[in-house]
Amino acid sequence: MSVSSSRRLRAAVAAAALITTATTAAVAAGTSSAGADPVPSAPTRFQEPGNLLAALDFQSLSTGQWAGVDNPAAGEPTTSPDAAEVAAEPAPAPPPPPAVTPDELRRIVPGIQPEKIDQYIAPLNDAMTHGGIDTPVRQAAFIAQLAVESDSFRTFEEYASGRAYEGRADLGNTQPGDGVRYKGRGAIQITGRHNYEKLSQETGVDFVGNPELLAAPENAFSAAAWYWTSRNLNQVAETTGIVRVSELVNGGHNALTRRIDDFQRGLDVLLQP
Repeated sequence: MSVSSSRRLRAAVAAAALITTATTAAVAAGTSSAGADPVPSAPTRFQEPGNLLAALDFQSLSTGQWAGVDNPAAGEPTTSPDAAEVAAEPAPAPPPPPAVTPDELRRIVPGIQPEKIDQYIAPLNDAMTHGGIDTPVRQAAFIAQLAVESDSFRTFEEYASGRAYEGRADLGNTQPGDGVRYKGRGAIQITGRHNYEKLSQETGVDFVGNPELLAAPENAFSAAAWYWTSRNLNQVAETTGIVRVSELVNGGHNALTRRIDDFQRGLDVLLQP
């Protein structure tokens, strides 16, 4: 996408500082002390993949400002009876958020299967638009996390059975079979009854009763954007850095080197003129 030289320089310097600062902090402080409910740290996990954007009110969750711009009030009439009345011009509509192209997605996630790109590019961009994931730093951080959690978009369902989560009260798995029923699904691997319940409450879609719906591509990306905005990860990406984002997504430093590498590659691609 086309950006000015100053924008590229500012974003690149900021991203480099974020990685350096966050990595240093992570080494010094150890693992995450997330205040929100993170997805538990576990080996990356997947299984063959099994419309909720309209139901999600991302604008109330996201820091992105994509609401319509109000028209300015009409100008006050002149006091002179022979002066021409000038009608106020409506404010221009805000520009659409920058979309990631299929070629950019391929370069950011080299392991993605070619046949998946055209299938996933639209729901990915829709989810980012609704979630205010609208700058190169935000988009690179978001895609980097999804690429790791979904095995380069090969699946939106955890490979493992989910039995390891059985009885995990921190995930809300309090009923027999909850571990398997609410294993990681979606592009960001949402895990546990508690998160499925919160997502269902926000969207009106019964993911608790129908957990397999979360593996559908449209829901997989939208749910990832819900998780992202509910943890305010746009701001985290732009202030604290990719290491902290990774901790809040995965609960630890699992595959951290790849998450950082994918993030940097995303920046390189999205900041190209």
